[in-house]
Amino acid sequence: MNEETIIDYSRQGNVNRAFAILAVVFSIIGIVLYYMNPSDFNNLVVFVGMPVVLFFVSLAMGGGSKKAIDYIPGEWEKKKTWVSFTDYENMVEEYEDAYGELHSHPGDCGGCFCSFVFIVILGVFILYFQQLNLVLIDPTLDLLLLIVLEYSIVSVAGFVFGFRIPKIDAQEFFKRPLTGDVYRFASELAGVSGIRAGMNVELGVRAGVQTILDAEVKAYVQNLPETVQIQVQVSHSGFAYPYLVGTAYKGGRLTPHEDTIRIATKYPVRLEYSMDKDVMVIVARFDIPERTSAVPNISTGDFRELAALLASELQDKYNPE
Repeated sequence: MNEETIIDYSRQGNVNRAFAILAVVFSIIGIVLYYMNPSDFNNLVVFVGMPVVLFFVSLAMGGGSKKAIDYIPGEWEKKKTWVSFTDYENMVEEYEDAYGELHSHPGDCGGCFCSFVFIVILGVFILYFQQLNLVLIDPTLDLLLLIVLEYSIVSVAGFVFGFRIPKIDAQEFFKRPLTGDVYRFASELAGVSGIRAGMNVELGVRAGVQTILDAEVKAYVQNLPETVQIQVQVSHSGFAYPYLVGTAYKGGRLTPHEDTIRIATKYPVRLEYSMDKDVMVIVARFDIPERTSAVPNISTGDFRELAALLASELQDKYNPE
C-alpha cells in the first residue's frame, strides 16, 4: 500500500512543530509572569486567563493541522459489489481504522465545551491550592510543575479537539460510509422472510489503497424482478420513526387508497397505495396516535413484521403490464 501517493502530510508536520513551540512559549511566559509579580491578579492571569487563551489557540492549531493534510487528486479504479450487512460492517470498521481520524467529528463540539469549563475549574482549583500553602516537593518547584502540567493538559486538549472537529478537503476519497438510523433499520431487513437485502458498495482502488466511494442499501422482494424494491425511510420528530416505501416499475396499476391493518405489532399498520406514472408505490408505516402518554418506540421485531407485510403486499399486487 502506497498511501503517500494519495495523502500528503508534509504541510501538517510544519503546523505540528509550530504548535509544539507555541505550547512551550506559553509555558515559559506563564512561569516568568508568575515569578515576576506573584500578585492575586497576576496569578489569575497565569492560571486562568492564559490557559483559556492557550486552549483556543491550540484549538485553531489543531484545526490547522487537519486542514494541512492534503489529498493528492488522481483517477480511481471503481468497482461495484454486493455485500451482506455483516461484510459491510467489517469493511466500515477497516475503513474507520485506516481513515477515521481524517473525517470530521462534529459530535466532539460538546466535549470541547466541557473541556473549556474543566480548564476554568482547574485554574480556579490551582489558585485555591496555592492559598492553602501546601508543599508537595518544594514551594518553588511545586508551582513550576503545576504551570507546566496545566499548560500541557490545556494545549493537548485544545489541539486534539481542534484536529477532530473539521475534515480534510477531499470529498471523493473521504466520504463517510453509510451508518445511522436508516442503516440500523435497513440491516434488519436481512432477517425478514421474502426479502433479499444487502449493500451495493462502490469501491475505489488506487496505488494499492482501497476506499469506500459510495454505499447504498438495496432490498428486493424474493421471486420478483429487481424492478421491485423496498426502501427504508426514517423521520425524526422526537423519536426515530421508520417506515417503508415499496416500488414496482411497470408492475401493474392500482387504485390509490389507504388501508389500516391490525397485525401482531404494538401499533396498527397503515398502507398507502398510489401510482407515480409507471411506478406502483406502497408506503407501509405504523399508525401511531398523535397524543401518547410516552415517547413512541418501534422495536426491531415490529419493524420486521412491517417489512414482511409490505413484501407480501408487493407480491400480491405485482402484475406486470
